Amino acid sequence: MVKFDMGAAWDDTLLLLKSHSALIGAIAGVFFFLPALAFAWFGPIPIEPPAGASFEQVLATFRESFRQMLPGQLVVALSTMIGSVAILRLWLSRSGVSVGEALTFGLMLFPTMIATQILSGIGVGIGIILLIIPGLYLVGRLALVAPAIADRAIYNPIEAIRTSWDLTRNNGWAVFFFLFLVSLVIVIAALIIGGVVSVVAGTEAGAGRMAGGLVEAAFGAIGSLFSIAVSAAAYRQLALRGGSDIFQ
Repeated sequence: MVKFDMGAAWDDTLLLLKSHSALIGAIAGVFFFLPALAFAWFGPIPIEPPAGASFEQVLATFRESFRQMLPGQLVVALSTMIGSVAILRLWLSRSGVSVGEALTFGLMLFPTMIATQILSGIGVGIGIILLIIPGLYLVGRLALVAPAIADRAIYNPIEAIRTSWDLTRNNGWAVFFFLFLVSLVIVIAALIIGGVVSVVAGTEAGAGRMAGGLVEAAFGAIGSLFSIAVSAAAYRQLALRGGSDIFQ
């Protein structure tokens, strides 16, 4: 049984981010950054509850804001999903893959990714309801679904989930904490820089919103890249079972 090594996985994460950097940057720009930027600049502005609002008013404001923002957020999420599979295909392929082939692959596996995300989300959601801890554990156990799909061209969502479950056996918490620590660093950096931009440019419509949207989209793209890189690094480490499984 392979024991997950966070240090080795982090080194491999950085190695992945450096590999195919121009191609990865182009895909991330088109599928991660630009959709998020368009939504930040042209999407609906979150509704703020009035001063002294009651709990019911705050809840109603939240529901309306969520309803307005949901379509755009879905478009951004679906675009990110396609780009993620394409990037994972470039990283995990044991032979040369062109950008066109990677994107075609991402489109072909798109329905599988949607199905696995829905099933995984339901599982994690139920786990969160059950005192949170089971949900966090499931995040670690299901973290390798996307890399497994990209590497093995798995079209069956149940098989993809089962593959991640098998690969993370006895390593669920280690994988979760690896993902959590990397995400925490990115979130803290985004909050600091976003706060600085808000102070300098303001938060009103116009320059403030454009500057804030630019920072938000940039960190969203960076966060997505790191997220799929750490999952790919964890997959590369835990999927090694023999000479035929060695990644180049």
